[in-house]
Amino acid sequence: MDLESIVKGILERDIRSIAKAITSVENNPSEANIIIDRIFEKTGNARVIGITGSPGAGKSTLTDKIAKNLKEKGFAVGIVAIDPTSPFSGGAVLGDRIRMNSLSSTEGIFIRSMATRGMLGGLSGACLDAIDIFDAAGFDYIIVETVGVGQDEVDIFRVSDLNILVLVPGMGDDVQALKAGIMEIADIFVINKSDRNGVDRLLTILNHFNTISEKDIPVFKTVATTGEGVDNLINYILYVLNEEKRLNIKERRQERLRYRILRIINNKVINMVKNDNSDVLEKEVESVLSKEKTPYQAAKSIMELLCQ
Repeated sequence: MDLESIVKGILERDIRSIAKAITSVENNPSEANIIIDRIFEKTGNARVIGITGSPGAGKSTLTDKIAKNLKEKGFAVGIVAIDPTSPFSGGAVLGDRIRMNSLSSTEGIFIRSMATRGMLGGLSGACLDAIDIFDAAGFDYIIVETVGVGQDEVDIFRVSDLNILVLVPGMGDDVQALKAGIMEIADIFVINKSDRNGVDRLLTILNHFNTISEKDIPVFKTVATTGEGVDNLINYILYVLNEEKRLNIKERRQERLRYRILRIINNKVINMVKNDNSDVLEKEVESVLSKEKTPYQAAKSIMELLCQ
């Protein structure tokens, strides 16, 4: 890897360099710091928009329309589209890339599909590194579209400055709407496919959620396939992202860094155990299997060894 040319290319928003960098941090997580350490001082300017919701809600189509709208307003947009992992290749299934195919040739918009690779929470392990690469490359807005997630998969909250939860009438969302978890991380509710029956019922449920949770989360109705309602949504997004105090963006970014540092530490410790101390791990597994130790005692023994 020609590090100097890749870093130079990232800072010049060279698409090939950006693609190579993201591939590197995704395929070689242990080497991600080589790139991130060189570009990190150039990050912190982009606004990160998270788009999440259940499968079939129209997240990709809505992402497509939002990206095009932002581009028309003169902004550069990077998209991280999280897709399920292929059980054969370990890569992304690329469903999101296919659905947003019209954007792939649009100048000023770059799409990258990333595989979950076993991570829960609807994100990819290298998602934060990809965001840094887009940010350092000078993209104004970075959209992270999660794989279709459930009520307790809320990692997008730790990644984005603003979170959009996409709901659809008639798909059970009206039943799920009052459950804890993903509803509580939303900054904006979007009722997509709002030309369907059941919109009023879902709107009532969301208003009730706002009442009982003492929140005031705005609700927008869209039909992403036609673009109906997207302009109003975009105008609100731009408004709140330019009023940082409304979203406590500084505090969110502090939480993002806290989460990221802890995850890096966690991954390094696991790798140290699995790769450098595999014999010790197997010995402790045997001791637990034979009931000489409990799992907690075995973990304590390994941690004491690592801290020596």
